[in-house]
Parts: sequence; C-alpha cells; structure tokens
Amino acid sequence: MTKNPFRFIVQISILFVVVSLALMHQKFGIERAAPIDAYCPFGAVESFFTLLFNGEFLKKIFVSSFILLGIFLVSTIFLGRVFCGYFCPLGTIQEWMRELGKKIGFKKDLEVPKKIDKYLRYVKYLVLLAIIYFSFYLGDLVFNIYDPYATLMHFGQEFDERIIGYFILFVLLISALFSKSLWCRYLCPLGAFFALIKKISFFKIKRDDKTCISCGICNNVCPANLEIKTANIIDDADCVGCGKCVGNCPKNSLSFKIFNKKISQKRFFYLVVLLVIVPLFIFPYASFWQTKPESNIIDVKGEIKVEDIKGSNTLDYVIETTKVPLEEFQDKLKLPEGVDTSLKLKEIGLEYNIKNINGDTLEAEDFRIVIGNYIEAQSSVEEPDCPFGEINCEFPGDCVLYIDNNGDDVCDHSE
Repeated sequence: MTKNPFRFIVQISILFVVVSLALMHQKFGIERAAPIDAYCPFGAVESFFTLLFNGEFLKKIFVSSFILLGIFLVSTIFLGRVFCGYFCPLGTIQEWMRELGKKIGFKKDLEVPKKIDKYLRYVKYLVLLAIIYFSFYLGDLVFNIYDPYATLMHFGQEFDERIIGYFILFVLLISALFSKSLWCRYLCPLGAFFALIKKISFFKIKRDDKTCISCGICNNVCPANLEIKTANIIDDADCVGCGKCVGNCPKNSLSFKIFNKKISQKRFFYLVVLLVIVPLFIFPYASFWQTKPESNIIDVKGEIKVEDIKGSNTLDYVIETTKVPLEEFQDKLKLPEGVDTSLKLKEIGLEYNIKNINGDTLEAEDFRIVIGNYIEAQSSVEEPDCPFGEINCEFPGDCVLYIDNNGDDVCDHSE
C-alpha cells in the first residue's frame, strides 16, 4: 500500500492557481486579466468547428485553450484521463466534498442501481454533442451560463445571468457529500470528451488475481465508482487514472501498465510531470500563447464591437476606445460630475445608486446602448464635400485646409 501525496499536491496547487486567476479577472477585469475560459481546455472543444469552418475563435476562447487541449490529449493517450484525475478543479472539490460527507456521517455511498448507472453514463456524451453542435450553430459559448465550473469561478457574481449554473453547482456540491462525483460520471461534457480519447489510450490498470483478497477497498476508493475487485484489466473509459485503487491496495495487487509494461507509481508521477506539468510551465512563455485579445472592444479590422463591451471594462477604457465623450454618458445616463472613470461599468450604478429608465440599477447594457446610438448618430452626419477650394497653401498641392462646395465647412488635412 503506497499512498499518493504527489496527486494531492497537484490538486491543491491547480485549485489555488485557477481560483487566483478567477479572482484576478473579477478584480481587474478583461483589460488586465484573462477570463477563466481561456485557461480551460473545453473551450477548444467548443470552438473547434467554428475555427475550422469560420477561421475564428468563439468569444473568450484563445490559443491558450487549444494548447491546453493538446497537452491533455497527448497525456490522455499515454497516461489515461490525468486531467480528470489530477488537474480538474471541479473534480477535486467533489472528491473533497465526499470526504467531508464521510466525516459528518454519510459513511456509505448513496448510488443509483448498477443497471441504471450503466445507461446514465452515456448521458454525458449526449451533453457533449449538444454543446458542440449549438456552440457552432449559434457561434457562442452556449454552455457557459450553465457550466458549474465557470459559475464557481464567478462565485458571488452574475446571479441573474447564471441562475441555472448556480442551481447546478449547488446540486452538484450537495450530492457530492453522499455520492461519488455524479457530475463527472453522468453529465460532464469535458469528461465525456476525454473518455472517448481514453478508449484509444495505452494506459490501463492490471489486477493480480493471485494476490488479490477481494477486500473491496479499490471499489470503495474509486471516484468513478468502477467495479475493480473482479476485473483483471481496468481500462474503462470512465477510469480517471487517479491511482487511488493502486495506492490503497493492501496486497499491492493493482499496478499501472503503459504499452502493457508495468510501471511504478513513482515512474507514473514522473511521466505526469514530463507530459503535463513541464509543458504547463513552458507554454505560457511562448510567443504564440494568448489568453485575451489586445482589446475586447476593437476587433482585428479596427472596428468597434459594441456588443463585446463587458461590465468588467472600465469607463476610462471605454471612453478611450470608443471615442464617446464622458459628457455623453453624463447626459444620457445621469452620471454625476466627478464620476470615477476608473470604475468598471458594472460598478458605476452600484457606487452612485444610479437607475436606468426601467428603474433597475445601471448596468453594462445601458452603456452599450448609449455607445451604439452615439456611433450611429456620428456616422449619419454628412461629411463635407472636400476638397473644393484650397486654404493655407504654401504652394499649390501642399495645403493644410480645404473648403467645401458651399464655402461653409472646412476639412482639416493637417495630419
């Protein structure tokens, strides 16, 4: 019996990192910190067909998501579902919640009958297909507001937008107190994706029936609730490669196998470091690593995308990028004199107790409306028909100002 402290260290480290990234995004906004979606490989799964057929990413998805997916695709082929077993924050929290449940009295796992469990495990594949299809069809991250992981990383915010996500997260956490990772087994779309890749993996677990005493400890500790004590080879797609069965076996009757060669837990950990942890340290320093756009308001063509303005954008940045003057916001939205323009759009209504025309607290959408109307009004102003007559010319053809046909408007060509 050899317990696995390395796995716990990885789990708590990853959880600390992603929570820190999420808090940075909440505090500093999109201008200074990337959304948590940019650090999740599932974004690449959702965005794959949009990139393939349209040549662009879905919103909030960048090169980083595809690099992370590539890392975990390779590691899954060689080491099994190590993302789920070592690196998934939501899986870690569910596992810890189950341990808490045991300590407060829920000793026995409450599980659905095995006959039903067998079919319920296919539901996650349907969820995966639905998300991929609608993400491509609608050109958006349709799952985002329902995603318990994304909701967890926005905890305490966006209640109205993520009400279903909060409900799913609540049910998930409560159920984890007395059952093993129901979300992972039955509904998780990323788990379904890696389960498909696991089917071609070189990784498996071998049980030695000569030394096995059928004590059932392996079954009890398995977070995927697999039948291990009677299987000779454990290569189930739902095996997350956590190694808890191997580490807790009192007779050392279980072992890792890659390419049908037995490897020790220690060597397996070295491979996790080599194939996952080292790349995770290296790639963020690569020139092609990208977690957020240069501007979420100005697209690559230099055009203003009003619909992409976020509540986490500061008023300063919005004024700078859209060229809508502060006075326009003060006039249309009744912002006070001396308004703190370093505040995020979503903070201004709360800070100054400003209501919109519907009587609701001012929010980002109200700013979008003002900006859209201002840009539309500016574009409808008829440009003077210049040049007609030349003004301020040092010599013909080298003029600073031109006058229009009516002799009323002047065009400044000094730049």
